[in-house]
Amino acid sequence: MSVLEPLACETCGAKVPLAIATSVRCPHCRSDVLIPQRWRVAAEAKAADEAVRRDVEPHWHALTKPPSVVFEVVAAAAVFVLPVAASWIVLSRVWPPPSPTTTMGLVAVPALLPGALAWLWAATMGATVLRLQRALRARGIAGGELACRRCGAPLAVAEGALASTCLYCGTDSLVRDLPASVDSTAARDVALSTLASATAALRRRRVNLTLGVAALGLGVSAISMVAALAFALAF
Repeated sequence: MSVLEPLACETCGAKVPLAIATSVRCPHCRSDVLIPQRWRVAAEAKAADEAVRRDVEPHWHALTKPPSVVFEVVAAAAVFVLPVAASWIVLSRVWPPPSPTTTMGLVAVPALLPGALAWLWAATMGATVLRLQRALRARGIAGGELACRRCGAPLAVAEGALASTCLYCGTDSLVRDLPASVDSTAARDVALSTLASATAALRRRRVNLTLGVAALGLGVSAISMVAALAFALAF
């Protein structure tokens, strides 16, 4: 992807955002800066990327919506309540009552998993979303303005937009709902240059995380049941 050198205001020397126009107003001194033909052609070519980014914004917003507080509270409560409740039901309904080891392996541990795995999924998903948000966030520059996370050029941010496409290099940067982060280029993932690629990556990670948590739950349940049965048969 070609990167254009940011245009500078002839009056104050500040870098200016690129626009599909013959000139752009300097955000610092309000002078008009002429946009050369080459820059206008490149900006028009990258305008299609901006349209794609606007279409992807609703999907990104849905994928980054954190689990509700109620979900996390219920998951945490289930870790303590379900094992006790399941063990009490088994010990009060089964005669003769199973040994403590069998009850622990066949009842308590499997009952512990739903809440623990739900909490693990929510915590890991939240950390994944936060890492991507920090990697894609726009840079902060003097005057409270936002700049492209890749080339550092000022961004022309549309009102209400979730992200902004840099017409100098075509990179998408998040400009709204930004997480607190140290403004360091080392933390930025320039490989995910567009919001569409970042959204696809986040969707894959959600699926992989869900499958991984489910497999972990099945594996722990199987191991605990086999161990309890083996112990019961041995004694």
